[in-house]
Amino acid sequence: MKKIEIIIPDRELQTVGAVLKDNNIGGMSHYRVQGKGISKAEPVSIGRGTMQYTPEFVPRTKIEIVVKDDVVDKLVNNLLDTLSDKIGGKIFITEAQEAIDIRTKARGESAI
Repeated sequence: MKKIEIIIPDRELQTVGAVLKDNNIGGMSHYRVQGKGISKAEPVSIGRGTMQYTPEFVPRTKIEIVVKDDVVDKLVNNLLDTLSDKIGGKIFITEAQEAIDIRTKARGESAI
């Protein structure tokens, strides 16, 4: 099993959700994160538009999914095909040692 973490701009959450659905990925977790990298934040107006500042950190969405090993390459290629020309972001793939479904007590791939 592999854990895939996808960091994207907030506006692309629905796009990634559609790619996951097309690849029969049933579950995902997402939450809002902030960070900084190559891309620069847009200036933000404050004080009724009289002042501007550029935030140090850029808001992003982080999506986490756990999938079977044989799905990883196809899923990542589909994500890259769909997103690569439009946005900046990152995909991280790590090994998931164990998964346990709390309700059914299923372990391993049957838990995902």
